[in-house]
Amino acid sequence: MWVEPMTALKAGEIDRYLKNPDAGRTIALIYGPDSGLVSERARTLAKTAVADLDDPFAVVRLDGDVLASDPVRLADEANTVGLFGGKRLIWVRAGERPIAGAVTPLLANPPADAFVLIEAGDLKKNAPLRVEAERSTKAAVIPCYSDGEADLKRLIAEETAAAGLTMEPPAVAALVAFLGGDRAASRAEIRKVCLYAHGRGKITLADIEAVAGDSLELGIDEIVDAAAGGDAARLDRLLVKASASGIAVPQIMVVVGRHLSALHKARLAIERGATISAATDRFEPPVFFRRRPAVERQLGLWTAARLERMMARVAEATFETRIKASLAEAIVSRTLMAIAMTARAGRG
Repeated sequence: MWVEPMTALKAGEIDRYLKNPDAGRTIALIYGPDSGLVSERARTLAKTAVADLDDPFAVVRLDGDVLASDPVRLADEANTVGLFGGKRLIWVRAGERPIAGAVTPLLANPPADAFVLIEAGDLKKNAPLRVEAERSTKAAVIPCYSDGEADLKRLIAEETAAAGLTMEPPAVAALVAFLGGDRAASRAEIRKVCLYAHGRGKITLADIEAVAGDSLELGIDEIVDAAAGGDAARLDRLLVKASASGIAVPQIMVVVGRHLSALHKARLAIERGATISAATDRFEPPVFFRRRPAVERQLGLWTAARLERMMARVAEATFETRIKASLAEAIVSRTLMAIAMTARAGRG
């Protein structure tokens, strides 16, 4: 039975493709909720297509919303021979308006002397642009979701090595807790820590608290503590503030998921006989002294079994935010309130 080809690259294939694109696939769609990662991967791929991204004769940048009004322009640009010869890059940034009508003809007849690079936001599975690109053997489709713990550790290792530094394991664990919603923001946070520790050789936990601790001002840890501590009224106020501040929804869910996992590990130790204080001492990532009272209180509210159920619910909600991006804020709010109400029930 014939099966339609699917060109979405798997996690292990993405880095290889970005370094050495398949010559048979001259169209690439990079999309996803992590706009920083979309931008970073697009720029990496663009550099393999042309030598100078600032060369106006080699690079043509098109706005997706403008292209939607003039779909044939994409094919015209892609099939135009460069003034000085050589390969050209057609770089499209999709906007709010659909551009599948402009892209589909190119998928059927790919350009011979151009590479078409398309950046997009979080496309649903049935979005025409994504569907058409995934069906084509001439396109590479690269999804960009929030970095997981392993991805963040690799990012930290990459940036610290470039800065001529090393980072002690407790510091890595603590820094990872601050990162994950947006690749560009994560990389900027890591570079800020490296700059702070410049010339000292090793980054310590104290360095993370001194520098990355400023991220607490964003309110993410406050949101997590209000939810896990059962303070629904405070959580509601913080969520309103977070929405107004533009905090990324994926980042909130990443931090919540990690915190519940850490609480679960600590609760298992407590249920095997450890004291709350001892379990907090071994908390991963390490608890900064300002948060210690809140975390110890949370450990008294939860059981390991209830945390397991809530971790599963958070995982489901995180997936739901990816496939229903327009409802992400409501999904996160509902999930966090459920955590708060469950924690409150543990007070008795």
